[in-house]
Amino acid sequence: MDNFMYRSSSPSCDCDYMEFTKENVIKALHMLSLGATKEADDYLHSFQQSNCAWFIAEDILSHVPHHEVPVLTFAAITFAKKIKQHINTLLGSELTALKETLTRHLVRASMIPESTPLVVQLGVCLSTLGLMSSNWDYELEDFVKHLSGKPKHIMALLEVLKVLPEETRPSNLPLTGTDLKCVFQELRLQSSYILNVLETILERPDLPEGCLSKCLAVCGSWTRFGLVLPEQVLDRKLFQRINIILVTPLDSAHLEAAECVDAMLDQSRTANKLDNRLNHLVFSLIPAFKRYGGDTKLLQNYCQIFVNLFKTHFHVTQNDLLKIQERMRTIQLLLLVAEHCPLELIETSITVWSLLTQDLHMVRLYRNDFTRLLELLLPRTALPASYESITRPDTMVTDRFRGLLSEVLVDLAPLVDVDAMEKLYDVVKNEQSPWNYVEVAIFFLRHLMVQFRERQPELILKILDSVKHRPQAFIRLQVLELISVPDTVDFVTIWRSLLNELRRDVPMVAAIESRLSLLMPHWNYFLILATMVDEFRLKESDRCHLLASMCALLRELPPPDVMKVKMYMVNVEWTSCPAHIWENRVKVFKDI
Repeated sequence: MDNFMYRSSSPSCDCDYMEFTKENVIKALHMLSLGATKEADDYLHSFQQSNCAWFIAEDILSHVPHHEVPVLTFAAITFAKKIKQHINTLLGSELTALKETLTRHLVRASMIPESTPLVVQLGVCLSTLGLMSSNWDYELEDFVKHLSGKPKHIMALLEVLKVLPEETRPSNLPLTGTDLKCVFQELRLQSSYILNVLETILERPDLPEGCLSKCLAVCGSWTRFGLVLPEQVLDRKLFQRINIILVTPLDSAHLEAAECVDAMLDQSRTANKLDNRLNHLVFSLIPAFKRYGGDTKLLQNYCQIFVNLFKTHFHVTQNDLLKIQERMRTIQLLLLVAEHCPLELIETSITVWSLLTQDLHMVRLYRNDFTRLLELLLPRTALPASYESITRPDTMVTDRFRGLLSEVLVDLAPLVDVDAMEKLYDVVKNEQSPWNYVEVAIFFLRHLMVQFRERQPELILKILDSVKHRPQAFIRLQVLELISVPDTVDFVTIWRSLLNELRRDVPMVAAIESRLSLLMPHWNYFLILATMVDEFRLKESDRCHLLASMCALLRELPPPDVMKVKMYMVNVEWTSCPAHIWENRVKVFKDI
């Protein structure tokens, strides 16, 4: 290592405004932590580009007593950057010395409390060195043996083994395609050995807390990046542990066990081959999923697995008609998610329903399940009853789930039948239906009616008639959305709907203004509206905004029409309008 250091740091340490020293680096890191970002950040960036960085980073990591973990972590990050930039210029002896030094730092770091970020970055350093220069038939085994002593050393070893597959990504490893492929193949040859290491570690009686989680995280990482195949895990004791954790379920290592199953499903989809044992495991999780519905963390893990099995099974069996019954079972997993999970978890499943529309010739088979989905989501998607008195919904943030669901409903419209649409409309027309159920039923109908284009205008008119006396702002907003559906309702219906909203006690002016363009090019409606503005319960500022919005649209008319409209507008008479207000309104019209 000494030879490496001397050769790498021999050029002079250039700097802009401050000498590159260990003390100055630590000072800059302290400044950065206090928010003095620009100067400190520029200095540290320049430092990492300098030749001094090798020596100073080593000095920081070697200091006794050790520096604070953030300072040590920055030194390790610096090493990782330098290794990736300059590894091709290092001699074999220098690489060996660097590996030995970094391994010593790793062993030391493993004994420092709360040092996981440091261990991870040292793992990145060692992974990069190993991936780009190792002979994997013996160096990986030597490294494992070296860190298999103390339990805390083992935790550091597992951290490096977890990081190693992540560093094989082209964005992380500065190798050409051919060299990267060779590295990948060499690592895959070590996959059985790694699984042996993990199982051997888990048999030890002296393991620290969290070791099981870390071992499963390693297994998940090697599987996710394709270095361990699903069938290899299925044949192992590790899979039995995963099974017990998820089926029981156990809080400890639950996330890591779920991530292992997810990784196995992802790789099964890539390989276009799904082992029935994996399929069986997922279905065996249903009782635990139902039993622990109050634990959001566990639910989230199960949801991810259920959704992943559906996607994987659909991909693998898409052209196999003999597997349709199996697919129908996987759809039941999605329905379980819709029935038992909060909306933020249903989000993880809702988009995969769109896959079913890839089999349009089998739409009839999916209709009952889709109808069941609508029944489950209607109450789940309804607004709280307490929103009834809210009068300005246009000022609220659009609900995330509805935004996602609206796209999915349009995709799934081919799966809906007349009976399902009638059931939704029954909710709307029933005067006893709670207002929030009426509102969400209109939301569903609005997106699904694209399947019945010929009946769409008729259905919209029926909905408008059914809710014309409903005062809730959210229902009225759905009405405005309905009349905004292109090429569905006539101008008279649009005009009446807008006028009806303006006559409310508290009209939604912004929502009206954004829909005035629906009346174009029939500008005579604007002339009528201009004469009526004093009839509405509006502040004068809102009246002027409304008139200004009309004028902005009228400017888009052909020049002859613009002149005609302007003449009419400036001669509008408001019988109960004070002179100064009249003048302000006329000024608005003169801008046409």
